[in-house]
Amino acid sequence: MFEVPVSSTALFILILMLAFAVVVVPPAVSVVRGWWAIRLRRWGVELRDARARFAARVREALRRFLDGGNTR
Repeated sequence: MFEVPVSSTALFILILMLAFAVVVVPPAVSVVRGWWAIRLRRWGVELRDARARFAARVREALRRFLDGGNTR
Protein backbone atom coordinates (compact mmCIF):
# COMPACT_ATOMS: atom_id res chain seq x y z
CA MET A 1 0.00 0.00 0.00
CA PHE A 2 0.94 3.64 -0.21
CA GLU A 3 2.14 5.62 2.73
CA VAL A 4 1.30 9.28 2.66
CA PRO A 5 2.98 11.39 5.30
CA VAL A 6 0.44 13.67 6.96
CA SER A 7 1.45 16.11 9.62
CA SER A 8 -0.47 16.14 12.86
CA THR A 9 -1.42 19.78 12.24
CA ALA A 10 -2.98 18.93 8.87
CA LEU A 11 -4.84 16.01 10.43
CA PHE A 12 -6.10 18.23 13.24
CA ILE A 13 -7.30 20.87 10.74
CA LEU A 14 -9.04 18.20 8.69
CA ILE A 15 -10.84 16.91 11.79
CA LEU A 16 -11.86 20.46 12.72
CA MET A 17 -13.19 21.09 9.22
CA LEU A 18 -15.24 17.88 9.31
CA ALA A 19 -16.62 18.75 12.75
CA PHE A 20 -17.51 22.24 11.51
CA ALA A 21 -19.27 20.75 8.48
CA VAL A 22 -21.25 18.36 10.68
CA VAL A 23 -22.40 21.23 12.91
CA VAL A 24 -23.04 23.92 10.29
CA VAL A 25 -24.28 22.14 7.16
CA PRO A 26 -27.56 20.56 8.42
CA PRO A 27 -29.03 23.85 9.72
CA ALA A 28 -27.93 25.65 6.56
CA VAL A 29 -29.57 23.00 4.40
CA SER A 30 -32.70 23.24 6.51
CA VAL A 31 -32.82 27.03 6.06
CA VAL A 32 -32.37 26.74 2.30
CA ARG A 33 -34.99 24.01 2.06
CA GLY A 34 -37.43 26.11 4.08
CA TRP A 35 -36.75 29.17 1.92
CA TRP A 36 -37.38 27.14 -1.25
CA ALA A 37 -40.55 25.67 0.20
CA ILE A 38 -41.89 29.17 0.88
CA ARG A 39 -40.86 30.37 -2.59
CA LEU A 40 -42.42 27.38 -4.34
CA ARG A 41 -45.63 27.79 -2.36
CA ARG A 42 -45.83 31.48 -3.33
CA TRP A 43 -45.03 30.74 -6.96
CA GLY A 44 -47.65 28.01 -6.95
CA VAL A 45 -50.29 30.43 -5.67
CA GLU A 46 -49.27 33.07 -8.21
CA LEU A 47 -49.29 30.51 -11.00
CA ARG A 48 -52.74 29.27 -9.98
CA ASP A 49 -54.05 32.87 -9.93
CA ALA A 50 -52.53 33.61 -13.34
CA ARG A 51 -54.02 30.41 -14.76
CA ALA A 52 -57.45 31.36 -13.38
CA ARG A 53 -57.20 34.87 -14.90
CA PHE A 54 -56.16 33.39 -18.25
CA ALA A 55 -59.02 30.87 -18.17
CA ALA A 56 -61.49 33.67 -17.41
CA ARG A 57 -60.20 35.74 -20.35
CA VAL A 58 -60.41 32.77 -22.71
CA ARG A 59 -63.88 31.91 -21.44
CA GLU A 60 -65.03 35.52 -21.93
CA ALA A 61 -63.53 35.68 -25.46
CA LEU A 62 -65.17 32.37 -26.37
CA ARG A 63 -68.50 33.55 -24.99
CA ARG A 64 -68.28 36.79 -27.04
CA PHE A 65 -67.36 34.80 -30.16
CA LEU A 66 -70.23 32.34 -29.71
CA ASP A 67 -72.68 35.19 -29.05
CA GLY A 68 -71.95 36.54 -32.51
CA GLY A 69 -69.35 39.21 -32.03
CA ASN A 70 -68.14 41.90 -29.70
CA THR A 71 -70.97 43.13 -27.46
CA ARG A 72 -69.06 46.04 -25.91
